[in-house]
Amino acid sequence: MENTQHSENLSDAKPAALIVLQVGDPFTRNELAAMRLRGSVREVLPGAYVPAGQPDAPWIRAHVAAAVAGEQYVPGRALCKGTAAWIYGCAPMPTKLDIVLPRYHRPCAPRAGMVLRLSEGVIDDEQICTVGGIAVTAPLRTAMDIAFNLEIIDSMPVLAAINATGRLRCNYTQMFESITGQVRRPGRRRALMALSRLMETRLPAAA
Repeated sequence: MENTQHSENLSDAKPAALIVLQVGDPFTRNELAAMRLRGSVREVLPGAYVPAGQPDAPWIRAHVAAAVAGEQYVPGRALCKGTAAWIYGCAPMPTKLDIVLPRYHRPCAPRAGMVLRLSEGVIDDEQICTVGGIAVTAPLRTAMDIAFNLEIIDSMPVLAAINATGRLRCNYTQMFESITGQVRRPGRRRALMALSRLMETRLPAAA
């Protein structure tokens, strides 16, 4: 994996106690749906809700993802790939929750509304940041995972959003340099093609 500049806490607000309601804990799916229709709660991830007054902020999304991951989110692991991009506000709500860990782990059973995907990968301080106290792959690491693993048509909107989000401090030039430095990583040609197309559009780089 690439080396990245360590990112500090990217929360929009100071983390506070957060109530996360999940299907079956303690309400049924129908009860939660009724509460959503009444405006009492809003759905953050499939089957996972927070009180309607909570903001749509990265730290909220990170805490909900960790709650859904349950015992699979432990120290030494981090939310990654499309889940990390969603936490940063750069990708749609995921239907699968991605977690990176340093060593192989047997696949885990899906939770209500979500499938948990565990992948083995390098985890170090330079590639991990915290969002409201939750470990998430840093913006550049997240961009690389997206560029190398998704089809071009799917990766380009996410990479463009990361580039355009100034607080992430991750622009096309950094992405391109990181990709060119990973000569043996599978998917490099696809990743380079996605970045080349984006850079040709002359979208503004992140500040």
